[in-house]
Parts: sequence; structure tokens; C-alpha cells
Amino acid sequence: MAQPVAAQGATGAISLLSVWSDESVKVGEVLAALDELRRPEPMPPTRTSVLTLVIVAKQRAEAARAQAAVHELGGRHPARVLTLLFDGDRGGASGLDAELRLLGGEAEGHQVWFEEIELQVRGQASMHLDSLIEPFTLPDLPVVCWFVTELPDPEDPLLAAADVLVVDARQFGEAACFATLLTLARRQPVVDLSWARLMPWRSLLAGLFEGPDFRPFVTCVVRSEVWGRTGPCRLLGGWLADRLDLPLSAFELSAAPHVGLRLHARSPSGQAATFEVIRGDGRLVSARAAIAGGPESEAVLQLPEATPAWGLPEALSRLEHDRLYERALRRAVEL
Repeated sequence: MAQPVAAQGATGAISLLSVWSDESVKVGEVLAALDELRRPEPMPPTRTSVLTLVIVAKQRAEAARAQAAVHELGGRHPARVLTLLFDGDRGGASGLDAELRLLGGEAEGHQVWFEEIELQVRGQASMHLDSLIEPFTLPDLPVVCWFVTELPDPEDPLLAAADVLVVDARQFGEAACFATLLTLARRQPVVDLSWARLMPWRSLLAGLFEGPDFRPFVTCVVRSEVWGRTGPCRLLGGWLADRLDLPLSAFELSAAPHVGLRLHARSPSGQAATFEVIRGDGRLVSARAAIAGGPESEAVLQLPEATPAWGLPEALSRLEHDRLYERALRRAVEL
């Protein structure tokens, strides 16, 4: 077995304390190396983990993006991070390559440390990923499985090892993915990064209906336009359909680089109004309400920088069923 190698440097908002790697190893050897990895290092006083985060990916680039998001959080959401890399080719001989990294960060002014485990799984061993998770989980802490780009099959045994699933609807290229996602959400909590990133749009739209002039129109929406990538577009449309109790015939969905929406309302007296939330090419999201021949209201919000971690802190803070999200999913399937 290779010996632990001390390394210094920065990885995003965290520091790399030590690293170890080897090829064609057994799980027991990886666990022994993980224990040995900590010993030669002058460790920070606190080992902090609030969950076991399992990153599931088929391509190294996919895994790297997810790892970069976790690194960006630093010590704010420290976790034991287990990355499972597999290419889907189950015909070859089983094999396991491993790399362990000991990471340091800061949480509330205190230096903390946590581990990152990366396993490259080959051949038939990829058929039993669930059995690989258990030896590396931390006792009495939730196990969160992050499927970076693809939804798992509802019968995937890996799901039985997870308390919570993390997905990103922005990666969905087909509307049919929502039916699978709804099936998964009925079984266990699903945390969607797209849902977290759509919060500014939802908050701005709700704000447009505040005040005596605009509030009556919330029950008078007759048509809705929603645009964006397939995943966020349908998710936002599902939320609108649920909250406004709109029929499917009231929706027009279209493709666009950024998500946006426009609602058309008409009061019982025939007065028309529009409500829209639109993102331009930059990071500004503009909201505008206008009543024909009447008052207008505007608001502008600046989005955070679109780093790999955008939406992840909010997602990892709510590891439970989100009934509003699940209702939006049900309507998204119908759209």
C-alpha cells in the first residue's frame, strides 16, 4: 500500500492537509488508510461532519464539479464526502481505485477538518454501489446521495442506502424525467438544486402581488408564459400551476437560456394586468407588475455569482420533505 503523503495548498475555500491514493484496493485497505491518514498530521482541534455526502457520477468532470461545490462551502457544511465514480461498463473484472483527502476549513471561527474519499469502481463491482457506501458512513448522521447529472432508476439498490437524494432539474433534458423524480420524491426526501436557485423568482413574483391594487389579481390569472431550460422551466410552471390553481391550457412553455415568466390577469370588471419576472444576460432579475391604465410596481434583485455551489447551502440545510416542491413536481408532470 502507498503511504500517506502530506500536502499543503488550497482547494477552493478549504486547505488540503493530506492525501493518499492507490489502485486495485479492497474496502478494508481503504478504511485502514483513512485511519492512518490522520495520524501524522497536526490536526485542527475539531473533526466536524454533519452528514455523509455521497456524490454519484459517471464522468470525472461531473464529479469534479460537485466536489468543487463542496470545497467552496469550506467549513459551513462539513461532511464526509464519498465520491463514487463508475462508467456503467459492468462486463469487465471488478476493481477499485481509491484516493483519500484530508481537508481543513473554518466554521464559525473554529478550525475544523473532514475527509473526502473518492472511489473509482470498475466492472461488476459497480452493480453493488450500495454495499460500498455503508463502511464509509458516519454513525447517527444522515446519508445524502447526490446524483450529479442523471436520475437513478427507482429500483436502484443505491437508493436504499440514502436518507435524502440531491438532484438538479437543470440537468434534465427531457420532460419525462419529472415522472421518475416524482416517484422518487414519494419514497424519500428529494432536494433539488434548481428549486433552491429558483427562490429569487418565486419571491419576486409573490412580492408583485402585495398591496391593495395588485392583490386582487392573484385569483384572476388567465394565461402564463414560462421559459428557460427544460428542468427549471417546467419546475417553475408546476409551482405556478399549483399555487394559482391554473389549468394546463393556461400555460405556454418555451426554451430560453435563462428562466423567466409572465402572467396575464384580468379582473371581473375586465381590467387587465401583467406580472413578470425576467433575468437578463447578467445577474440581475427584474420584476414588474402593471395594471392597464393604473399603477405599476417594479423590483430588482441581484443573483449570487453562478459558482458551482450556487443553491447547495440552502439544499443541504433542508434535508426533509418539501411539500411545496412535491406539489410543484406533480403539476410539472402534467404540463
